[in-house]
Amino acid sequence: MAEHLIGLTLGAEDDWPVVFEALLKRANLNIKDGGKNHTFAVQRVPVEPFSLAQKVPFKLIIDRAAWWYFAVREWLKKAAIMDDTYLLNNPFTFQAMEKHTAYAAMMRLRLRIPETWLIPYKVGPTNDRYPLTSQRYNKLFNLDAIAESIGYPLFMKPYDGGGWRGVSKIDNAWDLHKAYDESGQSLMHL
Repeated sequence: MAEHLIGLTLGAEDDWPVVFEALLKRANLNIKDGGKNHTFAVQRVPVEPFSLAQKVPFKLIIDRAAWWYFAVREWLKKAAIMDDTYLLNNPFTFQAMEKHTAYAAMMRLRLRIPETWLIPYKVGPTNDRYPLTSQRYNKLFNLDAIAESIGYPLFMKPYDGGGWRGVSKIDNAWDLHKAYDESGQSLMHL
C-alpha cells in the first residue's frame, strides 16, 4: 500500500480547506495500480524554519498563500526542485529566480552548498492576511538551536537580492539575535 499525502498551504480562508478535507475523507480513495493500493490523505502545512536538505512528505501541494507569503513561496520552490513535489498554483510562474531557488537547484545538482536554513520573518508582511495566517500556521522555533546545529561562525543574509545587502557575520548568540532583530520583513538564510 502507498499513501499519498496532499499538503495545503493556506492563508486566512476558512471555507474551501474544510470542504476539501471532508470531500477527500468521504471519497475514501483506494486506487489499485501496478499491484499496489494507493490511498490519499491531506494535511495543512505549517510555516517553520527548514533545512534545504529536509525531505518534504507531500506528493502534491495545493497552494493558497505563496503569491503573498514569501516563506511559503520559498518552501514550495524547494519542494518542487529537491523533492519532485507537484504544485498547484506553482510559484515559479510568478517569481523570477533568486538566491534561495539557486541554492536548491545547486543542491539538486549535488554541488557543495553549506548547510542552509530559511528563517521566517522577524516582522511579518504588512497585509491583512498575515496575522491570522501566522497565528494558525507559524510554529514557534528555537533560533539558537538552529544556529548551534549549523555551527558558529555563520552568516545571515536575505534569501533574495545581491550586493551583500543585509549580510551579517555571526560569531555568537548575541550576534545572531541582533542580526535577526534587524532583519525586519526580510526572509533570511542562516
